[in-house]
Amino acid sequence: MFIAASLTYAVQNMTEGFEQANNCKLLVSSASSGALYTQITEGSPCDVFMSADNKWTNQLNSAGLLDQNSPKELTSNSLEVILAPGNPAGITSLADLTKPGVKLVIAAPSVPAGNYANRTIWKIDSTWGNSSSPNYVTSGAYVNYNASLYSNVKSYETNVENVVGAVALSSQTGLYDAGIVYSSDGVYGDLTGQQTEFLPIPADVNQKAIYGIAVIGSTNHSELAQKFMDYWLTDDGQALLAYYGFGV
Repeated sequence: MFIAASLTYAVQNMTEGFEQANNCKLLVSSASSGALYTQITEGSPCDVFMSADNKWTNQLNSAGLLDQNSPKELTSNSLEVILAPGNPAGITSLADLTKPGVKLVIAAPSVPAGNYANRTIWKIDSTWGNSSSPNYVTSGAYVNYNASLYSNVKSYETNVENVVGAVALSSQTGLYDAGIVYSSDGVYGDLTGQQTEFLPIPADVNQKAIYGIAVIGSTNHSELAQKFMDYWLTDDGQALLAYYGFGV
């Protein structure tokens, strides 16, 4: 199973039960969806692909690399700002991310979380920072938002879980003040009592993430792969995703 890094905890939750029910052993590989897509196109053995961006499952379908019943829309997600423990930079608004000296870490634009973050940043710039927009913030706090925010980015990570880890460890390293991650990361932080805090991003400027799932055409376990995929589309599968903050 090739799964987007952001789905790691949800998949871990159901793995043992699925294995017992189907007398099998799941081999799960998690990474950025773009990297997993490349591995599939290069022939790496994979039965089911769960992608944080359904463009990858759709592209596999266009290339004729999927099973006949694939792909399906799996779930959705949105973005939040993760703050370093103790919030040393005193960030209380999205405008604070552009203040001089604030140190940010985000996912690379080539992976879904980075792409969604980039599109969200541009939405903020064009909505709140554009004087011709009906939603322009008259204080001017969001003018040139895109350029100002990216000037504060100190690192681009290969997947969103690396962003979460880098910000969470900043109480020790002092490297970063904040990052942009999925809302599901905030829910998982609450579930596990992590010290990091999260700042919501309003829906009108928040780029919604659409996840995809598909059975790979070259699978040697088509019946089992279909069962695994079907589980996630059931009420139980969707409820498990909701528990971990997906479906928003």
